[in-house]
Amino acid sequence: MTRLWAKTGTEFSEGWRQIRARAIETMQVGRAAAIHAALPYMSEVLAETRQAGIPSGVLVPAAFLEAAPNGFLVQDTLDRLPVVAKQAVAGGATALEARSQAAVWLSGVTLTMLADTRRDVFHADMVQRPQLTGYVRMLNPPSCDRCVILAGKRFLWNEGFQRHPNCDCIHIPASEQVAGDLTTDPYAYFNSLDEAGQNKLFGKHGAQAIRDGADIYRVGNIRTRGLGTAAGNRRYGTPYRRTVEDIYSHDRDRKFVVENLRYHGYITGPQIAGGNILGNDPAGRILAAGRGRGTYTVGGQTVTTARAAKFDALASGRRDPLNRATMTAAERRLYDAHYRAQWAAAGYRPNSVGANSADRGLGLRPITQREAQRAQDTLRAELAIARDHQATPNQVRELAALLGL
Repeated sequence: MTRLWAKTGTEFSEGWRQIRARAIETMQVGRAAAIHAALPYMSEVLAETRQAGIPSGVLVPAAFLEAAPNGFLVQDTLDRLPVVAKQAVAGGATALEARSQAAVWLSGVTLTMLADTRRDVFHADMVQRPQLTGYVRMLNPPSCDRCVILAGKRFLWNEGFQRHPNCDCIHIPASEQVAGDLTTDPYAYFNSLDEAGQNKLFGKHGAQAIRDGADIYRVGNIRTRGLGTAAGNRRYGTPYRRTVEDIYSHDRDRKFVVENLRYHGYITGPQIAGGNILGNDPAGRILAAGRGRGTYTVGGQTVTTARAAKFDALASGRRDPLNRATMTAAERRLYDAHYRAQWAAAGYRPNSVGANSADRGLGLRPITQREAQRAQDTLRAELAIARDHQATPNQVRELAALLGL
């Protein structure tokens, strides 16, 4: 693709017109090859790991070529190429520099489209096997810090695959995960790198914090989202949290460094894959523990327990996106902020969130004006984060839409 673009001159629209048909054909041939390579993957993995997963039909390769993975026609995406070059010129680049910048864009789009086409095949093949209720995200090293903290995370069969441009991570059937495998365990991957590689991945201070016992998920998430910094505080309106850079730069005594890492929420417990934050038990542990009691009755209403809700979602591969028990931490933050802001507007403050307590008029107390303002500020901050497409998963924005936000 980039060789085709290199043959064009500095008249970007005319050059693109001359190579357009060949470029589209080249992209489709590449996607067809990706599909051909992906078709046997699921069957081979299931056979190798002795898992059940009988398909309910046969995948049609040509169907995956009808549109790009983003739902648009392939040519609609590629037609942005001359526009990217012209925008570079408008930004002050020379014609040759603009052509080079457009080539970088084209390379990224090509790699992403090929990888997403492959993932579409994996996902479709998994969905058509009723015995498979989810998938685990696996690294394809070398990987970036954003992908490393998602390694080994289990997703329901109908959840989308979160990825950034040029991401080459893949799906694997949920039960394929092996404890300690560096491609599904963030800590195993981190420890497989030398100190220079760890520093390159998470930054010098972030990597040192992880080596000193910090939670890799907390370090990665705060670093990626820009939280805990003065800039992040201005950007999202969130409370200030000391960064690991700040802690290591000002605290010379290792004892105080570790104490501050713990105080500011970086050290949360033992370093285990999947994290150790309360309520974020790995899927395997939830399924092994069983559904439990399931329901209980309060005030004449039957309420499903959080444990049962999680178990049902994992076992069936379906979840109620408005059930707090099945939400991610990011979804819960937005949901809780919205919940408290609603009650603040009504003049009350719920003592807790969940179990429908406030809906029954329980656990409420009058709210002060200052508390009401804080509730509204927190909701605005969470919405600002939700609108950040680079830092926030799509499912958080989908929850915002469901809440009418």
